[in-house]
Amino acid sequence: MKEENCGKRGWEEIFCQTCIWSERYEIKEILGVGGTGKVYLAWDIRLERFVAIKILEQVTEQFQEEIGVLRKQSLWMLPAIYDAWIEENKTGVIVMEYVEGQNLKEYLAMHRQTPERQIYKWGLQLGIFLVRLHSENPKILYRDLKPENIIVQPDKTLRLVDVGAAIRLETAEICGHERVGTCGYAAPEQWEGKVVDERADIYGLGAVLYAVTEGEEKLRNVVVSKNIMEHGSGPIGMMRVIRRCLQREPERRYATAEAFLADWKRYKREGSGKVFLMQAESMLRYGFLYGAVYVVWYRVEFLPLGWRFIEGYLLLKAVEWIYCKQTEKWEQRKSVWCRGWHMW
Repeated sequence: MKEENCGKRGWEEIFCQTCIWSERYEIKEILGVGGTGKVYLAWDIRLERFVAIKILEQVTEQFQEEIGVLRKQSLWMLPAIYDAWIEENKTGVIVMEYVEGQNLKEYLAMHRQTPERQIYKWGLQLGIFLVRLHSENPKILYRDLKPENIIVQPDKTLRLVDVGAAIRLETAEICGHERVGTCGYAAPEQWEGKVVDERADIYGLGAVLYAVTEGEEKLRNVVVSKNIMEHGSGPIGMMRVIRRCLQREPERRYATAEAFLADWKRYKREGSGKVFLMQAESMLRYGFLYGAVYVVWYRVEFLPLGWRFIEGYLLLKAVEWIYCKQTEKWEQRKSVWCRGWHMW
């Protein structure tokens, strides 16, 4: 690969505004540095577009795994791959789509509080991505879900930009005793180098959502104390789903990304139902107060009117109780079914 207008040596020193690689890519700036290499923003002179170029200092089998994942066109949240090759000095190069935006960690630092509706949409996007990823043949594990690897685009949709830790499930079962991921976001069994399955990605998803909802500092406290608080600043239904993702024992988490998505959507429906019940209860309360004032002012008979309001209130409470009980029973049946299906 040629280097024009640049007197530096080696890939680690090649960053400068005037460097041109392969007579095609004009380097603009460095986007990130990882344990295995660097990512640069470059201008493709031939096609006149920005690209991201990832330089791997050492090429291993993981290099081919990463290229294979990026080639999956069904995984729309990942950047498209344009080119890849290995240099004579065994340096790996991947040219891929440049995803505009800022990573989720930077976004959260600038926006102290994220609306519940936005968190719900992000949970849907990430959950659907994991469903697609785990549905590949063979299954693929992402293994490194964290805010730094998630880009928030200008329209608030999410993209994932680093699949360096992604691996086929059959390979992950063989390559045990390997610590992969980031502390706090990697599942306990993954961080300890044990054999993992798709439930490790479920943990990473829960960790990301917990960081968005409660903050990274509280997430670190959860990891250190090994105790998930029963309540947080987020909505009760949302936190219930996230807490289940963050269970230390894999068998206590959602067995599949589909199970997570089903419960995530159910929490939203339950929240809408509870809002309706609260509004109805508030209307009854104010109606009862208005009726009492009406009775006192006009001196009409109070007892029949009062009983009607009390009957309506009790009926509303009975409906709410039955709804909650049915939801709990369904959750228990679904949990047993998911675990059984996963084991099969």
